[in-house]
Amino acid sequence: MRAGRMGDSVRPEGRPTGRTLVSAVALGGAALAVASLFIGAGHSLILLTQGRMNDGLLAISRGRWGLVAGSVAVFLAFLGLIPVRLRRDWRAHGVYAAFVVSLFAEMFGFPLTAYFLSAALGLTLFERQFMLYMYRVGMPLGSLISAVGVLLVVLGWREVYRARGSLATDGVYRYLRHPQYLGILLVTAGWLVHWPTLPGVVMWPVLVVLYYRLSRSEEAYLAREFGEAYRAYASRTPMLLPVRLRASTHSR
Repeated sequence: MRAGRMGDSVRPEGRPTGRTLVSAVALGGAALAVASLFIGAGHSLILLTQGRMNDGLLAISRGRWGLVAGSVAVFLAFLGLIPVRLRRDWRAHGVYAAFVVSLFAEMFGFPLTAYFLSAALGLTLFERQFMLYMYRVGMPLGSLISAVGVLLVVLGWREVYRARGSLATDGVYRYLRHPQYLGILLVTAGWLVHWPTLPGVVMWPVLVVLYYRLSRSEEAYLAREFGEAYRAYASRTPMLLPVRLRASTHSR
């Protein structure tokens, strides 16, 4: 659940403000993210169905730092669709940024996890086995999970924008109080399935804890802002999962 703060996004004379431009860039990043995910998954499925796997495709890319920078920019851009109200927001978003940077640095720059596990486990063909997993399972399944996450972030932004200072309780907020935070967790979970790395395995549980705590802090803020209206909304709407884990409580 969010309170819309977008009512001042356009100046009286019709010129867009900085917030409007940030949203436009973020929406562009979200579109590129979803497109890249589905293109990658489609490419993977085509290669598998046509049996066109070769040694070149089964080697991890190295030294493509321009692709690292572009991928990081795309998957950080849509953070501009998530309102920042509390100081704790930056802590959670900072860990998300670290996750994204470490992920793409290993995917296109230097495969540190692959080298470490190959040496530790004595698997001379680990890279080939890793890439086969990526094409067969990681890319198709992980891309789908991440795309759902990006969609949740965008749909949440749309309702916050429409609320314009009032409680955002329509659209995706009818089913979750924090769909955008769930979206961020799904984006990172999808990438962890797509391209598992040791830093990602360490950071993802930290992200879950940080975004859960951020959700609770934001709820205290919204309860102060909107009082009984927010409490009534929270009593009937799940928090981060679209189901209630315990029927007797509304805090999950």
